[in-house]
Amino acid sequence: MRIRAITLAVASLIAVTPAHAYAASPPDPIAFVRNGNVWVRTASKTFPVSQHGHAVWPRLSPDKTEVAYAESGNITVAYIGGGPENVYTTELTHGKDAGGPAWSPDGRFLAYRAGDVYSGMLTILRLGSAESGHAAGRTSSRVVAGRQERTAAPRAGFDQLRHANTLDWSPDGTSIAFPGGDCWGIYDDCLTVLNLASNKETTIAAWGGGGAELSGFATTPRFSGDSRKLFWTQQEDVIDQPDPSPLRSYGYNLATEQRWQIGADGDTVPVHLGGGRFVVTARHAGTSWVAYLSGTAHTWLAPGEQADARRG
Repeated sequence: MRIRAITLAVASLIAVTPAHAYAASPPDPIAFVRNGNVWVRTASKTFPVSQHGHAVWPRLSPDKTEVAYAESGNITVAYIGGGPENVYTTELTHGKDAGGPAWSPDGRFLAYRAGDVYSGMLTILRLGSAESGHAAGRTSSRVVAGRQERTAAPRAGFDQLRHANTLDWSPDGTSIAFPGGDCWGIYDDCLTVLNLASNKETTIAAWGGGGAELSGFATTPRFSGDSRKLFWTQQEDVIDQPDPSPLRSYGYNLATEQRWQIGADGDTVPVHLGGGRFVVTARHAGTSWVAYLSGTAHTWLAPGEQADARRG
């Protein structure tokens, strides 16, 4: 992947992430999607941020005062620091082709993929601010990596999360994880971690081709707070079975390459909080709920999906 422009833009972002204490209760705030709109849950209230019914993949800013998301394919940032009575939104892109965004560790950039999960251009927005510092005063510019073209015909039976076009920027600023990448030249589906300084891509999980006979996918990647682990949603074929496996969340140690399941079957979109704690999406009472996962115990927080939270 051509990445020179991105490397120059993010060179100053690399920093050591300080240690955090692990919270014993659900984080505050949590952003999530309900009926196509972004909502925010705080300790005192839950309120909507968007209202048009076409929003996906909200991400809280590092300082928790803003939430970025894709609305009808355009990156939008909402200022939520003033509470539900003072929400300000700004649409930053207008191409109607943006996937879910991810903040840089210092909040000065947003990364996203223009296109779908099988055909995308890794793009980074440089954010400017007005004196107020709110999203309404922001301007943006695009730094483009390169486009991947891919025609995919996934077999029936896999969940729609196979097409989740979202990524994550590591807290130490060095890497971006996303579905696809150069590994698509070998495999049918794969998950990649891109080192921004070296432009090196590492394949983390892959299916179909390259000796991997089974089909599957890994999407919704999220780094741990120390950037040493990666978590994602996965589904794959089961040998001699007509249907694929249940949706599952997995963790992966980037140094040792050890992999393990998070929570129970059906837990998806894991957001790592530390100390064996996560925010996940899971089925409850017949619908999707945002849940606080501690070990194997679920605390059901609100109806919704695609949740995001920050540690500390």
